[in-house]
Amino acid sequence: MAKPRPPQINLFKKSQPLVAKLKENQRLTPKKGEGKRPLNEGEAAIHRIALEIDQTKYPYLVGQSAGIVMPGIDPKKLEKSLPDSSYAVRLYSISSPSLGFDKKQDSLELLVKRDNVYDSEGHLLHQGSCSNYLCDLPVGSEVQITGPSGKKFLLPLDDFSGNLWLLATGTGIAPFLGMVAEILEHQWIKFHGKIYVNYGAPYSDELVYMNFFESIKSRYSNFYIETAASREERNSIDGGKLYIHHLLQKKQAEVAESIQNGSRFYICGGPKGMENGVISELHRISKSSLNLEEFKKDLEKKEQLFVETY
Repeated sequence: MAKPRPPQINLFKKSQPLVAKLKENQRLTPKKGEGKRPLNEGEAAIHRIALEIDQTKYPYLVGQSAGIVMPGIDPKKLEKSLPDSSYAVRLYSISSPSLGFDKKQDSLELLVKRDNVYDSEGHLLHQGSCSNYLCDLPVGSEVQITGPSGKKFLLPLDDFSGNLWLLATGTGIAPFLGMVAEILEHQWIKFHGKIYVNYGAPYSDELVYMNFFESIKSRYSNFYIETAASREERNSIDGGKLYIHHLLQKKQAEVAESIQNGSRFYICGGPKGMENGVISELHRISKSSLNLEEFKKDLEKKEQLFVETY
């Protein structure tokens, strides 16, 4: 198979978007009151959004993002009498590998969570505009997209012998779905290392695509996955909630070796700032003489640390 190409950026813009067609809209998490999340916490509605596109026109790489142009008028902009009252483009991480899961170069997938806010009793206070627009769309609808966007949060473009640590919370797992498929199933690059996925969510039934990951685990001896359900499980350090940075402590020797041998650490998810716990744990395990900020910048300079949080 041909080598991955360098990333192409912003081929389509808001003024001239690509028109895609919604092929599938699949809810992946339990409905309100049907899962482990209590009613007073509302719901976490995560959807798989599959779009039909021509990838020769929109040649994305896994790790890039696609922008969604939502139709209509933004009432907040209208209230401020801004010259452009249309909705801003909303970026979503692409969750499919660079040829699509079926290698037909005719699709692009996203993982979208309804951006809703609830009060202490579970009543809806606010609905995110673009996320609800996408999750409510019927199959067959046209969707305007921009991009591809991003040129840093990417897999190596050449053969790679280090390990890959993919550290995600919530819908931050999106790019890692495609990365795992691309490396192990599509084999665009010669990969000789191990892949470690640490994946967290508030509740275990909100960890999506676990069947996919378990299938990969059963077929590839160099793939490992650990999960953390923060509102169900406790860590062994202080008895508090279990987060993905606690999972690194189970494999301290592997983490330390990976830092030394040029392996890569990718962190994706929310809320913004969640990366701090992971990077602090990497710093502690490394026993680096650098302070935390210097350590972070050093890993980024060496192209070992990649962060996308929101």
